Amino acid sequence: MIDVYEWSPSGVVMTGSDFRDGPPDDPHSWVWIDVVAEDTEMIREIGTTFGLDANAVEESFNTTSLPLVEEHAREIFVVMHGFAIGAGERLSTPKIDVFIGERFLITIHSGDRATVEVVKNRLAEEGGIPISGPAAFLAFMARTTGRQYTPLIQELERQVDGLEEIAIRGDPQTAVEAHALRRDVILLKRALGPQYDVYDDLAESTHPAIDAEARQLFARVASQHRRALESLEAGRALLGSVLDTYRGAVADQTNEIMRILTVFSAILLPLALITGLWGMNFHEIPGATSEYGFWILFALMVLLAGGLWVYFARRGFIGAPRVKDLPKAVGLGVYSLGSAPFRAVAGGIKKMGRTDD
Repeated sequence: MIDVYEWSPSGVVMTGSDFRDGPPDDPHSWVWIDVVAEDTEMIREIGTTFGLDANAVEESFNTTSLPLVEEHAREIFVVMHGFAIGAGERLSTPKIDVFIGERFLITIHSGDRATVEVVKNRLAEEGGIPISGPAAFLAFMARTTGRQYTPLIQELERQVDGLEEIAIRGDPQTAVEAHALRRDVILLKRALGPQYDVYDDLAESTHPAIDAEARQLFARVASQHRRALESLEAGRALLGSVLDTYRGAVADQTNEIMRILTVFSAILLPLALITGLWGMNFHEIPGATSEYGFWILFALMVLLAGGLWVYFARRGFIGAPRVKDLPKAVGLGVYSLGSAPFRAVAGGIKKMGRTDD
């Protein structure tokens, strides 16, 4: 499918799908050709009609190209990347191949692209898009793509903030979601990084196809993408912090479980020893023939278990810190600072006493 739009001093007109006339003869007019890449032979025919570099045309068939810019004699070849939500709500960064000439702009992509559709809708509105040339129009498209990244990055930040809450609880889902978000952040950075370099190069380009207005617009787009990259880098660092928080919470939970199990094992160990000794198959066992032997031994075991529990609690192995131990455990610096004047006064009194003696 091909859509052809022609700009002239009187305005912009959609002329259908005939591209074989090439660039318009009027030096003040230019044409935009949008191609859905379904027929490679048709794209090669477009390249022949507009005199495009053959290697650049072949490169447009590569579906894995990163953003790049190549300057040729008649045109500049640019690979842009947008974003799309695919199957399973996975993020992808499909590309748009662009050829910029002094009086033509050719965009090649597979399927519907949100950026292209937004631009076409703007063209259909009253007033259209007040753009002077092909390069400036491409800068407008790039700026439209950059604006689409903003809500996406904000959504990533919102999800990262939500992960912090479940990370503190040690929820196992944290690791799964954090790694999924990290993949999306890396994917966006992989596209945005080279794309920022492309727009920065176009802002400094001296090619005849890039006029002064377009260079200014590309500089703004490069700044927009740089801010997006900074936000992604901050989000990636925050994801690392979330994972560290989750690992710390899991470690704390594991330590708490191991501590409780250790305390219970330590309490049950002497009880098991006692029951083992009195359960041996001997005839002469102390208290075996006593009427109260069992209850006496049972009471001793209860007292032993209770004593061990109190011992472990006082040592801080179980339960919360005691109130009188709080200065030793929490706020030691503030406690020392608050008691410093009293210590100083007490020290002065002692010195005075020594002097009097």
